[in-house]
Amino acid sequence: MMNPEDPGPDTSPDAGMDDRQIPEPERRGERLAGLLILGLAVLNFPLLSIFSLNALFCGIPVLYLYLFSVWSLIIGAVAFVLRSSPGSSPPESDRKRSHEP
Repeated sequence: MMNPEDPGPDTSPDAGMDDRQIPEPERRGERLAGLLILGLAVLNFPLLSIFSLNALFCGIPVLYLYLFSVWSLIIGAVAFVLRSSPGSSPPESDRKRSHEP
């Protein structure tokens, strides 16, 4: 017998989607771990030996240009991962601190 107050199972297309999604802090940690692995891979022997040439590009040794370019890209990617989401507001304590002279 059905209870008239019981709405029954949720049959909407979004039903149960929240159970399968990874929370944002865990996803952020996974992204940072991936960037660490990527950084170690691109700053390790096989790729460094490819760019270890006695050649210059705009007066800069190719190896130095590669190292600093990859390093700055990794820093930019980490900053992108760690930035707060656009819709979120800072905590109340941060808002008070930012308005104090």
